[in-house]
Amino acid sequence: MPDFVVDRNFWVILPEIVLIAAGFVLLLLDAFLGRRGRDAVAAVAVAGALAAVFSLTRTPVGPEPALGGMIVSDSFGMFFRAVLLAILVMVYLVSVEYVARKEMPAGEFYALLAFATAGAMFMVTAADLIAFYIGLELLSISSYVLAGLLRDDRSQEASMKYFLFGAMASGILLFGFSLLFGLTGHTGLRQIAEAVAGQGVSPLALVAVLFVLAGLGVKAAAAPFHLWAPDTYEGAPTPVSAFLSVASEGAAIAAMLRVFFGGLNPLQSEWAPLFAVVAAISMTVGNVAALHQTNVKRLLAYSSITHIGYVLAGLAVGTAAGFSAAMYYVLAYAFMNVGAFAVLVVLNNQGEGETLRDLGGLARREPVLAFLMLLFLLSLLGIPPLAGFFGKFFLFRAAVEGGMTWLAVAIALNSAVSAGYYYAVVKAMYVSAPQESVRERPVLAGVPMQFGLALAAAGVVVLGLMPGAFVFWTQVASLVQP
Repeated sequence: MPDFVVDRNFWVILPEIVLIAAGFVLLLLDAFLGRRGRDAVAAVAVAGALAAVFSLTRTPVGPEPALGGMIVSDSFGMFFRAVLLAILVMVYLVSVEYVARKEMPAGEFYALLAFATAGAMFMVTAADLIAFYIGLELLSISSYVLAGLLRDDRSQEASMKYFLFGAMASGILLFGFSLLFGLTGHTGLRQIAEAVAGQGVSPLALVAVLFVLAGLGVKAAAAPFHLWAPDTYEGAPTPVSAFLSVASEGAAIAAMLRVFFGGLNPLQSEWAPLFAVVAAISMTVGNVAALHQTNVKRLLAYSSITHIGYVLAGLAVGTAAGFSAAMYYVLAYAFMNVGAFAVLVVLNNQGEGETLRDLGGLARREPVLAFLMLLFLLSLLGIPPLAGFFGKFFLFRAAVEGGMTWLAVAIALNSAVSAGYYYAVVKAMYVSAPQESVRERPVLAGVPMQFGLALAAAGVVVLGLMPGAFVFWTQVASLVQP
């Protein structure tokens, strides 16, 4: 018999293989163990995510594509794969008690999160439009099901709206890809860039750019393509809302970086102004809508739309500094937004809702939990020395240096406006009186939740105290070198 040889292709996609294998194992465990095995299923899920993290350290890094040119395991892809796996670990940890209390199908929940993360990882490493689209659909279909796992009216509505908007976005994106293929005769990003550079700007190329931007804009929940996000975040299970707000949108941002800077870079002068306009609209629409929210999940949904606008500003600048700043902000946002949603998960576990009234007097009942929420909100607002401050500072500086001073001013003004709705949450926790039904009830968090909150808080603080080290990481991983 011939010797079995594991080639480079296997090692390049090893983390995705581990996640998908873990997902199937979780489904089998849940089928055999049922509700009695929820804790075992959760433990296996976390172990599978950690195994994927370990396998990432064994993955070769290089600019040459693998799998026949479909996947590239470069430093850019490695950066976003690490971010996505960190998000998965945090979401797993904060979900354990929630899944048990809501009597959700544990195997399906954890497996779908693993499949969705694997799809997102394929997106950020794709060197070909076909591979990218397969990863996108794996992420999208898993997310549609996750949004409806509570199986009540709100959750089903959230899932259906997400499915309808997601299906529309997939169709728009696929049409844009078909135009690119028709123009260039290729689906590989490198070949597309070479063909576009040779052909120059054409009307069909600009139409393709618009369709690709619109399709990915829906996935990223960037205004004016954001209409699905508030309803989906409100109705979906709270851990799923946390996952969608950082993993799904982060993967969409990485895909924009990969497709536009990798495949459509010769048309940068044409699409960069579009990114700037979408960035400004997202910041403004998200902030204005968030000011009127009393449901904290909807508030954080509109906050996500605003923060996507900040990240898109880095892409609009189109320089190495803007690219690096956008990547740093995605990393910082992952920790601070998962942390904020995790606090809501703790309240959900107590049978409380997600309104500002439910946060009333939280500082008196549970000062540590209230402090953590304050920490995450201050980082989202951009208060030094937390991660959010440096993320906005780097984006602001990149916009000024890149000649888009008006966009830097928009970032500063919108950051000031966002203080209004973040303060409403802080006021509820520290000033408002608690409701009678919860006044004497302590807020409890299990051990996995404590680890998840600690990990999110540590990320916010460490990224703020040592921004230089992480900026260096983003510069090394950038597709645009100085």
